[in-house]
Amino acid sequence: MPDSATTRLHAGRLPLTRRLAVSVALFIAVLIGGVIGYVTTQDVEFGDAVYFTIITVFAVGFSETIPLDGTGRVLTSAVILLGVGSFTFLTITLIEFLVEGHLLDLVGRRRMDRQLAALDNHMIICGFGRVGRQAADDLIATGTPQVVLDVDPERLLLAADRGLPHLVGDASDEQVLRDAQVDRAYGVAACTDDDAENVLIALTAKLIRPDLFVVVRLKNARNSTKAHQAGADRVIAPAEIGGHRIAALLTKPQVVDFLDIVTHSSDVDLVLEELRLTESSSLIGRTLADAGLRDDYGANVVAVRRAGKDHVTTRPDPTVAFDVGDILVVIGSQADLERLQRQLG
Repeated sequence: MPDSATTRLHAGRLPLTRRLAVSVALFIAVLIGGVIGYVTTQDVEFGDAVYFTIITVFAVGFSETIPLDGTGRVLTSAVILLGVGSFTFLTITLIEFLVEGHLLDLVGRRRMDRQLAALDNHMIICGFGRVGRQAADDLIATGTPQVVLDVDPERLLLAADRGLPHLVGDASDEQVLRDAQVDRAYGVAACTDDDAENVLIALTAKLIRPDLFVVVRLKNARNSTKAHQAGADRVIAPAEIGGHRIAALLTKPQVVDFLDIVTHSSDVDLVLEELRLTESSSLIGRTLADAGLRDDYGANVVAVRRAGKDHVTTRPDPTVAFDVGDILVVIGSQADLERLQRQLG
């Protein structure tokens, strides 16, 4: 059959899940219709009508259990034809449903819905190309919950291989972001291969949640102004960053190696972490000078971003008291920093 004819044929067919629902409804309608018909035309008990309808539909060959007049025999003939036809249609549709894997898809979607419903304070990765996959792998290494969005189902197979919750859809669509639980997310990373798409994702995410942390990846650094105007908190241009890193490796290789160790290495007990101060933190109202972070916890504060400020201070004033929303960048051993986070909230 020519491709165009095949296309027309499939275009005229109902989706398989709907056909399955129609076949079930049709079969049940035949059973109900048969029971009602026998009760109203043959003056028999409800139980007898149900029993006779069932053995008639399934053509098991039993003898007539109720006396039939002419109307009853016509009704029985109709029940046989419609019952056998509808049951055959139901059987074929059910086999097709199972063979095409729709049942597994339904089970998988239900499992995915449960995973999405359980997400909280997670990251949303929009676009699962090379940049998106690398970001996801780094988040996996740190145990950060995340969900992946992409319009390409083939790419999402890679997310499934990593055990990540994922959704097929355009991340610039508000409903897709809501399906990814953007209302409870910590941040969004727009990592598609299209700068315009990434800017639109940032704009959509900020319209939903103005307080959401949004990172935008750009191929062309000249689009960074547009990304910031759309609400992006951070803009990443891989080509520009790659050039800066090459220059740094040529001029200060040991510094770059040290930063790699404290930010990416998992086998060295020295890490850089952020500590966001909440209302319950015991540091609120205290200064860096009297907090005793180095003496009590072995942690060194290398930078502070004060609440409401857009820049990080690398030489914080030790006499200024900490406030709710301040972010401390600290360096120390993993165990010391975990203890610091637990005790200071």
